[in-house]
Amino acid sequence: MVPHNTDVIESAESASYRPRLPRETRRLLLTALVAVLTLWVLARVRFPERPAAPNPVPPILDQLTGPPTFAELAARVGELRARLSDSLVTLILARDDIPPNGGRPVRSVGLRIRDDLAVTVVVPATRRAGSAPPGVVAEDRASGLMLVETAMKTRPQLPLFWSPRDLQQPRYLLASSTSPEDISLQPLFVGSLAPIETPQWAGSVWALPMDASVSPGALLFTEQGELVGVVVQSDASLAIVPARVLLAAAERLLEAPPKASTELGIEVETLTPRLAAATAAQAGVIVAWVDPAGIAAPLLRIGDVIETIDDVAITNAEQWRVRATRAGVGDTLNLRVMRRGVPRVVQVPVRAPSTENAAFLGLGMRRVARVGTEVTRVVYGSASEAAGIVTGDLITAIGSINAPTPAQIASTFEATESGKLVIVAVSRNGTHRVMALQR
Repeated sequence: MVPHNTDVIESAESASYRPRLPRETRRLLLTALVAVLTLWVLARVRFPERPAAPNPVPPILDQLTGPPTFAELAARVGELRARLSDSLVTLILARDDIPPNGGRPVRSVGLRIRDDLAVTVVVPATRRAGSAPPGVVAEDRASGLMLVETAMKTRPQLPLFWSPRDLQQPRYLLASSTSPEDISLQPLFVGSLAPIETPQWAGSVWALPMDASVSPGALLFTEQGELVGVVVQSDASLAIVPARVLLAAAERLLEAPPKASTELGIEVETLTPRLAAATAAQAGVIVAWVDPAGIAAPLLRIGDVIETIDDVAITNAEQWRVRATRAGVGDTLNLRVMRRGVPRVVQVPVRAPSTENAAFLGLGMRRVARVGTEVTRVVYGSASEAAGIVTGDLITAIGSINAPTPAQIASTFEATESGKLVIVAVSRNGTHRVMALQR
């Protein structure tokens, strides 16, 4: 009996026995696991743009939860809009490129950078020389950058600035837009961004794809609420001024001493190879028009090639526009000019327009055969501006002359007695108007 019972006990102990790994083996496995995790972390830090190894858990969770609905996406945008409500403000700016009561004012979204100050960017074409609109503390007409007073007095909290790692990566951003009642955010797909240099901004900006559906002046944010920048017009396309570049420009504008702006009365074109051969100039911009009543009329002629401004080379018309627009009363522009193959230095003193004889025509014109003359430019402070003539108008009659040429319009105006009025008929956007031009 005793031997038999012993066998049963030994069999039971053998059945319940589980082999255990040696301590050295367990330590080896733990070390290998830590090494794998360490290599994975280092790989993500060293190669952040490479896709991570697929994880089977999220697909399983996605099957359980399902994709987000449009209502859920709209709710997320609404939450972000609420988070940014303290930083955004609607600004209403008066436009001076249209006559009074001739259109609606500009609505722009401003980014609050101080308790009483917001920064915004408008299309440069909407601002001419002269006094700034009410509420504008400082402005740069070359870029459209404005610092505007706001009625809000609470201290704003600036969003974090976006720092992209890969500009070529497709992404969705959120663009601000204005309405009569509020500011909204709209999704914007951006296929890629490309860094470029422009004369308006002291730093690289990001060129947007040609098919980007967004308006200049819109502020862009990421889904997490980071500030990407502001959309601006760059030549014939759109670009994003990064947040850091925008705020740096605003600080410089705020610190710069204010200068009264004025019009130089000069229009230029980029020098083509054919024009370069005709003018014996290697590079620069060619003068296409000089206002006869402007400050540069005694100094420059049509056909002159401006090679440098203050020893800085000028290679295209946009560079000239930016430099000339930023010139303030009291400045002096030192130009190196090529005139019929002969180089010369011209100094243009920037001064305010004379108020003693404000009765100058101030029109850039182009003849339209058998119809009249198209207005290509209206000079600030001229008799034409006072009469309400705007760029794009078609002058169909002046005085008793129908379908006048540019020369007939100029001679009729000059022949009018000082203080007298002459009737001008114009066609604008399919409608006909009559205006009184005062000599």
